[in-house]
Amino acid sequence: MARRRPRPVRVLLPGEREGRRGFLKKGLFGAVLLAAAGGGTWLATRRTRVDPALKPLLVFDAAQLTVLLAIANRMVPEHPGFPRPAEVGLPARIDAIAAMAHPSAQKELRQLVTLFESGLSGVLDLSPRLFTECDGPAQEKRLRQWQNSRLSLRRTGFRALKRLVAAAYYSSPETWGAVGYPGPPNSPTLAPRPQPAPETRPAEPGEGAPPPRPRPFRPAPVPVEPVVPQILPAGPGGDGGG
Repeated sequence: MARRRPRPVRVLLPGEREGRRGFLKKGLFGAVLLAAAGGGTWLATRRTRVDPALKPLLVFDAAQLTVLLAIANRMVPEHPGFPRPAEVGLPARIDAIAAMAHPSAQKELRQLVTLFESGLSGVLDLSPRLFTECDGPAQEKRLRQWQNSRLSLRRTGFRALKRLVAAAYYSSPETWGAVGYPGPPNSPTLAPRPQPAPETRPAEPGEGAPPPRPRPFRPAPVPVEPVVPQILPAGPGGDGGG
């Protein structure tokens, strides 16, 4: 008998149909991990150093927004022509997307961000530190370990974070030019699109030539007959006189 493969858990974003289960598959170990991350253990109670530029929004508090910005900085690598996540206001854009989700999904997103930041989650990877306290390589390592983890909760959580960051970043008008997207039709933030050149056809004989320039009126010259002097014959006196 063939072994049945586990059914994949889909990460739902706002506007998609809500399933009967949340996007975090809470098995026995996952439920214990979530409970410990939100409980009173020493690793779970360590505080995130909040970015002073971030304030609580509709779904996430300032600490969770700080974690999301740190995650986005690792998921969106630096590339010429592409703005950084902070430059497009990514934390606020992520919060706006999450605010359109079902309240149960919002709760799971907050749990996911708290769990990802928690040093308790890093214990599984022998790195019991807050994600925001790690340097760049250590942060990228934790993301890869979540992406390739044998625990469905971590794999699904990674996909949820990746979809949130990608949806918020690439929906920002500041990134459209970098990816070659002209923007939605009639967008006021974009320059007008170039109009196609009109179709041309071969010109007919005499068609398209500029009209001849009118010449100034000049009267035709009147011929003048030369005046030939008359030479009278000489008189008897020889002097031509009468």
